[in-house]
Amino acid sequence: MIVLLKNIVLKVASLCNLNCTYCYVYNKGDESYKRQPKIMSEIVVEETLKNIKRHCEKFDIKNFLIVFHGGEPLLTGIEFYNKFIKKYEEIFNDSVIKIDFALQTNGVLLTEEIVSTFKKLNIIPGISLDGTPESNNKNRIYHNGKGSYNDILNGFNLVKKIFGNGYANCLCVVDINENPKEVYSHFKKIGVNEVNLLFPDNNFESKTNNNEDFYNRLINIFEIWYSDADNNKPQIKLFSDLIGLILGEPYCGNEMYGKRENSTLVVETNGSIETVDTLKVCGNGFTNTNINVFKNELNDIYKLNALSRKYYYSHNDISQKCVSCELVEVCGGGFLAHRYSSLNGFDNPSVYCLELAKLICYIQNRLYSDLPIELQNEIEKINYDDIKEFIEN
Repeated sequence: MIVLLKNIVLKVASLCNLNCTYCYVYNKGDESYKRQPKIMSEIVVEETLKNIKRHCEKFDIKNFLIVFHGGEPLLTGIEFYNKFIKKYEEIFNDSVIKIDFALQTNGVLLTEEIVSTFKKLNIIPGISLDGTPESNNKNRIYHNGKGSYNDILNGFNLVKKIFGNGYANCLCVVDINENPKEVYSHFKKIGVNEVNLLFPDNNFESKTNNNEDFYNRLINIFEIWYSDADNNKPQIKLFSDLIGLILGEPYCGNEMYGKRENSTLVVETNGSIETVDTLKVCGNGFTNTNINVFKNELNDIYKLNALSRKYYYSHNDISQKCVSCELVEVCGGGFLAHRYSSLNGFDNPSVYCLELAKLICYIQNRLYSDLPIELQNEIEKINYDDIKEFIEN
C-alpha cells in the first residue's frame, strides 16, 4: 500500500499545563501519555527528519507539512525549536523539498519573545480557543481548576500582532451550553481570521443524549455567519467545507467529512509512529504500535497496522447504511472515532449521524433558496424528515 503522506504531527511534549474537560488525550480514558518521555529527544528529532526526507525523496514529494503538537508543545521551551530548525536545515540543506511548519498551542505560555522567535523560524502558531470567555473558563482550565481565558487571549493577541491578522486562526470545541450569537460575536470581537469548529469526541461508548441540541446550535451559528454581510467576518471552516462539498468541489473535506483519504500520521515523543491521536477515545492504548522512526519507514505503518489503513480509507470503508444514504458524498460517514462501538468496532454510522444530516440538509436547502432559478438544478432541495426516516429504519 503506497500512501503519499504529505503531513505529520509531532507530539513533541506528552504532558499539558491545562486540563481541558473534553480532552481526548487525558480525560477520555487513555493513559498512554504516562509511558511516554515528557519531551521529544534530539535523537528522535533527527531520526524523524531523516525519515521524512527519505519518504519525500522516494515518492517525489516537494512540499511537506510538520505540525508541532502535544500535550502542550510550548512545554519543550523555545530552545527546542531553535535546535529543531537548525537540525532540519542541516539534514535538508541539499534538498529541493520545502517543509512548512505549524504549531497548535493553548497559547497560555506565549510571550512576545517566543512569538517573535516563531516568526523568525517560520513556524506558524494556531491557538485553541473556545467560543466565549465563559466556555474557556469552564472547560479550558488549569490543573487547579482556574480558568485560562485571559492567558489564552493574550497569546492569541500576540500572534495577531506579530504575524498579522491573516494568521489569527483558532480551533474551537463547540460547547452545547453556549449561546450561538454570543459565540459568533466573540470571534468577531477578538478579530479571528478563521475558526475551525470541532465536534466533542464522543462515540457509542460515551455518547450523550444532547446531540440534537448541539446541531441546532451549529445551525444557528451557520445562519448568523451566512447572513453576515461583513467582508471581514471570520471564516468558519466547518461551514465553508460543507458548502464546498454540497456544491461538488473536489478538494473539500477532511477526516471529519467528505470522501478524501486521510493520510496524517503521528510521531510520539519516543519516536513511535501511530495513526491520529483522536482515536485514543476508542480505548486505552488504542493507537499504540511497535512501529517507530528508528527501525521503520513512515509508510510501514500502512503495511503493519490495520487501524492506520482503516483511518486512511475511513470515508470509503463505511457501514452499509451509510453506503445507501444520499448524503454520503458530503458526510463521508463522519469521523472514524465517532463511529466506534465495542460491539461492532467501526461498522456503524457516526454517533452524530442524525444531527450531521440535519446540518447538511439545512445548509443545502439554504443554498438552494439563494440560487437564481436557472441555477437551482445544480443542487437539490432535501427533505430532512425523509433522510431521518431512512436512517432510523
